[in-house]
This record gives sequence, structure tokens and C-alpha cells, in this order.
Amino acid sequence: MQHSSESKMTETQVKSISDINSETAKNGYKEEELVCEDLNNKFIKEAFKPMLGEDYDSCHRVTGNHKCDIKSKNNIIKGQVKKYKTGQFQQLDRHWVSELVNNIPELNNILPMLKDLFEYPILPNGTHVDKSKSIKKLCNSNYSQETLDNFLNLLNKFKKQILEYAFLGTNLLEKPEYLFGVEYVKNERKKIVVLKISEVINYLQQLNFKISPRKTAIYLGDKGTISMQRKGGDSGRKSSNQLQFKIKLSNLFDNVNYLEHKFH
Repeated sequence: MQHSSESKMTETQVKSISDINSETAKNGYKEEELVCEDLNNKFIKEAFKPMLGEDYDSCHRVTGNHKCDIKSKNNIIKGQVKKYKTGQFQQLDRHWVSELVNNIPELNNILPMLKDLFEYPILPNGTHVDKSKSIKKLCNSNYSQETLDNFLNLLNKFKKQILEYAFLGTNLLEKPEYLFGVEYVKNERKKIVVLKISEVINYLQQLNFKISPRKTAIYLGDKGTISMQRKGGDSGRKSSNQLQFKIKLSNLFDNVNYLEHKFH
């Protein structure tokens, strides 16, 4: 009987996760469609003309395994869309650690440290993580200072490749050039901003990777504008072991050129 009960609970958890993921996706799609409408608005088009020009035609949402969310029919604009709140993190990318290292093989020497940091062991059922075990924090009780320094040095050495992986993905045919952010305050759209992703990456390259205060994540810069961390959540399913890149979009505005249009 116990096995049956566990099966039911797992089915409920899967359904719940599926519903949440579906709702998140729908909200994302809606925002992408709204941004497409924004870019066809004459006032926003005028505000963004110094960066986007005026030769692009109507924009639409695109699907597929790449980082481009929207583009114009004539391919002049290819962009990624993020909803954001000031001072809060938004997901930038989510993949398995092994996929990151497959794309940047120079990081292979620190793959075990990354996996020990982000991935709990898997339970015998093969679908959930075993949280009775511990992850291996980036602290001196687990590693020598030399090992930790070498770990950060390697991340910083290949900072550009890591950032390009997180922002641009691996599909070179559908690489986004622009980052569109829509600020929300109390569930209301307040303004839309546009930044060039190349300029964002150039700025972020000036910062250094650091170990977070809790030793469970990796921050880029003192303000943690970019964070590399374990995804978590997902009711403890295996997918919670994925590596998540998060971004504080509002941290960029004092350091990267951007244009904005306020809705109110």
C-alpha cells in the first residue's frame, strides 16, 4: 500500500510541476507578444530608433531550441525578453552542468566541483534527488584555499565564453542581439528598456566571479549581477539539480547604455 501512496504523491507532484511550468511559459509567451506589439508602436519605435534603427518590420514571437524570443520578419531585430523587478533576480539560462562543460571543455578540470556544488545524489527511483545527503559547499572545510582560488581563476579565465553561453546559447543561427526588459511594479507594466547584449557582455567581463556568502552559489561582481546556482524547486525532482544562471537586470542600468520608454 505504501508504494501505491508514493506513486500517487509522485503523480500529484508531477502534475503540479507541469501546471506551474505551463503557467510560467504562458506568462512568458504573453510578454513576448506584448513586446512585439510595443516595437510596432510609433512612440516606442521613435524612442528606440537610436539603437534599433527604423528599418525593421513587424515583430513576432519565435519558438525553438535557442535564446531568441522575438524577431522581426526581415531579421533586423533578434531579441530576448525578460520581465523584471528592480533589485530582483530573473532566470537567464538553465542547463545541466555537463552541458556547460561540453560547450566549454576548458572547464573540465572543475566539473567535479561544479557537480558536487549543484547536484544532489539521485534516489534509487531515478526521478528525485536525495536531500538526506549534502552538497559540497565552496568553503575551506571542503577545499584548500589554493583549490578554491584555482577554481575561480579558471571561471574568470573563460568568463567571456560562460557569458556568451548564458546569453546567446549555442544555436548560432538564432542568436539574440538585443535584450528587452519590461519592468513590473505591483503586476503592472511600468516601462520597457532595450540593451545591446554585446555591450552587456563587455561590461560583465570587467567583473570577477566570487563565491557567494553562503558558499552555495557563484556570483559575478560584488552585487551578484549574475549568479550561477542550483535551480532547486521542482518538488525535489532530478531537474532541480540543473545549473541556473540568474540576472539582476536593474543592476546593469548604471553601467550599460540603454534606451527606455515609460508606459505611464
